[in-house]
Amino acid sequence: MKYVKSIENMTKEEIAQTGGKAAMLGELTRAGFNVPPGFCVTGASLDYVLESGNLWPEIMAIMDSMNFDSYQDIEKKAVGIRETVANASIPQDLRDEITENIRAMKDASGEDPFVAVRSSVAVKDSTISSFPGMMDTYHFIKGEEEIISYIRKCWASLFTDRALYRRHQQNIPQDKGIIAPIVQRMVNADVAGVMFTANAVNGDREEIVIESNWGLGESLVSGEALADFFIVSRTEPPQIKQKKVARKNIMVTVDREKGIGRKKYELSEELSEKCSLSDEQLMELAEHGRKIEALFGEPQDIEWAYEKDELFFLQSRKIKGLK
Repeated sequence: MKYVKSIENMTKEEIAQTGGKAAMLGELTRAGFNVPPGFCVTGASLDYVLESGNLWPEIMAIMDSMNFDSYQDIEKKAVGIRETVANASIPQDLRDEITENIRAMKDASGEDPFVAVRSSVAVKDSTISSFPGMMDTYHFIKGEEEIISYIRKCWASLFTDRALYRRHQQNIPQDKGIIAPIVQRMVNADVAGVMFTANAVNGDREEIVIESNWGLGESLVSGEALADFFIVSRTEPPQIKQKKVARKNIMVTVDREKGIGRKKYELSEELSEKCSLSDEQLMELAEHGRKIEALFGEPQDIEWAYEKDELFFLQSRKIKGLK
């Protein structure tokens, strides 16, 4: 296929087309780690859409006119760019590739599964392969047309005011940004979080730091929710050195009223004060964290989730700013 690649077929060598998140998921999958199945609509697809509609000149003209000393001007003009991208016509051959892969996921699962549509980014002719928190992710999406509409929204998120300003700050030409939407089977997480295979606070590479909360990890990554906090040693077997159970306030999960999309819910008193991970789960996470670090050859910042006691890995990238 020309514009779509299955996750298991993606490699680090293809970061320029799949973005860092998708490339690392491909490496994890082939190494035997449990990654939700899915596919990536490569960075070339958005270029194809915009070139087919002759939209790049219009978009570049808007970006060239932006006053980057005025955030209000960036916000106002970014809206127009996103509307142009979201309403652009998708060439039929690209639409057919996307639809074929959605149907393959459905056939493999035997049902019409919920999916997550996630953003994977890179910069053309550069080693930059992530802009944490800059692009959009969507959860609990179902149906071919809905999935395609959220792929459009992912494309459009390349042109949020935050993303435009960040590229400007880093002297990255605005037409060099790449976004490659990932469509994956949705993990309906009971508990999720992040794991750092070295302690980024004190620089101790013999400590694994784990944070967790009920539901999707989005509440934790975004900083909206308090999280349980653990430090596990890298000894064999691992030892729990520190355990702090937070009074957790919210969780993010499927919208129970609509049956689709996500929603924040306040936690019950019982769940609020209950530790979100068992000791056995902490040991399992630490063991996998060590193996993932060994795979990539440097300490990792890992996103993970448990669904019915099954551990899934959702992202891995190197820890930034480690001493």
